[in-house]
Amino acid sequence: MKILKKDFKVKEYVCTEGSWGNTPRESRTMEYHVGWNKEDESGWFEIYDEESGGEDYYGEGCLEFDGNELCGYDGVMSLSDEVIKCIVEWGGIDNL
Repeated sequence: MKILKKDFKVKEYVCTEGSWGNTPRESRTMEYHVGWNKEDESGWFEIYDEESGGEDYYGEGCLEFDGNELCGYDGVMSLSDEVIKCIVEWGGIDNL
């Protein structure tokens, strides 16, 4: 089974957004855990802020592939550029 995984941290400006608006942006160290099971064309991601252990900022979801093409995701409103970078580094194609 071919499973690719990557764990890393990135300092980013983040906020919480909703239909009500958004909170002010603030600098946080975000922890990323990204994986891709090429055999069953599925993947996953988990993102959270290091400072609160995910109490303030947290997101997770699934990735859907057709071969090497990223064709869908679920769990968050907008897929992080950092997750997309992982997929591209592993030979994936982002057509979202």
